[in-house]
Amino acid sequence: MININPPIFSKTLKKAQAEFNKIHNFLIRDPIVKETLFTTDSIWYSVLRYTNVVLSFIILIPLVDSIIKLNIPRILTYLFCGFGIYLSWVFEWVTKSPILEEIRTFTIIQINLHAFVGGWLGFYDKFEIYDFILHVTGGMWLVFLIFPLIIGIELISTDSKSPFFYLKIVVITIAIVTTLGVFWEIIEFTSDLMFHNYPGYRLAQVNNFDTMTDIVANLIGAIAGMEVFWLTLKKLNKSRDMDLLFERMGKALKDYINHKN
Repeated sequence: MININPPIFSKTLKKAQAEFNKIHNFLIRDPIVKETLFTTDSIWYSVLRYTNVVLSFIILIPLVDSIIKLNIPRILTYLFCGFGIYLSWVFEWVTKSPILEEIRTFTIIQINLHAFVGGWLGFYDKFEIYDFILHVTGGMWLVFLIFPLIIGIELISTDSKSPFFYLKIVVITIAIVTTLGVFWEIIEFTSDLMFHNYPGYRLAQVNNFDTMTDIVANLIGAIAGMEVFWLTLKKLNKSRDMDLLFERMGKALKDYINHKN
């Protein structure tokens, strides 16, 4: 029989509840910024925020199903995807650097298109082009995710009027997105080596042709994403100071890094 000290148990429970309330208050009432990429309307922000919270739980459906079926490769895959989804919330909570809500929505949808739709619903097996499409949208997603942070950091550390300012941002973004795309191919290759004999495991079919088409698709998505982002910023800057918003994001991230150092 296990003896539980009531005062200690009560104290632990209250501490856990306090932490939960802190996270809940952050997710619902973010004190840092109540803006999205396309509008400063607080109602739209709240709707999108709640929607993202709900969408974040979709990944639990295939994860629980895989746990019930004891499918180890899929359990690891969905845990990794869940980590990617919840990392956006944790990153914002820890660094106090806001993530624009439409970009978070794109993040959650992109990961669920891979894990829930592609893997659990079997779209990768049903439609051969689905993998290529996901790599293109993946490149766009990474640009949307990384671009604001890079712009924000550069705005507070360099002269935005420099003729090389935007070129520097483009080069850095392309380099990061391409590197992440290569890392993803390494993950696919490693998973094939580990689980190719596992019953029911779907091979990523990593070969020279598949790897190169994936990297090319990722690059196409990155270029398209940057073009869309630039055009969006150009339009939004007519009515809003987008650089000021990005500076706030960059300053929060820089302050966090300096504090840790």
